[in-house]
Amino acid sequence: MPLRTILLVDDDLELRDVVVAILAEPGYTVLTAADGYEALRILVERSVDLMITDIKMPGLSGFELARQAKLMRPNLHVIYLSGQASGPDRKGPTYGALIHKPVRARELLDVIEHEMGLGATSGSISDL
Repeated sequence: MPLRTILLVDDDLELRDVVVAILAEPGYTVLTAADGYEALRILVERSVDLMITDIKMPGLSGFELARQAKLMRPNLHVIYLSGQASGPDRKGPTYGALIHKPVRARELLDVIEHEMGLGATSGSISDL
């Protein structure tokens, strides 16, 4: 698998640390931002293949961040993180997949691979 760069955007430092550790294992390059405005600055300066963003953040929501990011980078893949109660639908309201917190490593990696068209590493996206 070619190395991919992922931008992780969440105002929760502890969650960012956990997700960075999950993504480091398979060799992803991970950039982090604490809010949407910092994420937009990173997107201007760096090449990013996928963005994982919390939905509820101070300043820009994850949805607004994704909308602005897609204007800059139409091919950017997006995965949303939600602290809301989980439901059966894994599709985010706009642009990408939805993962409910707490984040599980296998689920996150499978959704990333699905969104980026890399093929699942184990199981199927429908098993999530």
